[in-house]
Amino acid sequence: MNGRPAESGEKPSADGMTVVSYLLGGLAVWGGAGWLADRALGFEALFLPIGLVLGLVGAIYLIITQYVRF
Repeated sequence: MNGRPAESGEKPSADGMTVVSYLLGGLAVWGGAGWLADRALGFEALFLPIGLVLGLVGAIYLIITQYVRF
């Protein structure tokens, strides 16, 4: 992530900007989908919070699967 290839046995560190972009991207995409669903179906704010939560959970899942090794 820092422009250098990882040496053998060395795990690459998580790039902070990548993690932040996953979080913001998940919120934007799924929150936007929830907002569009609210607009299309005539609700005030039903699907927007659901979309935001789904986007956040999905982003955290991606971050954990890519950067956290147990």
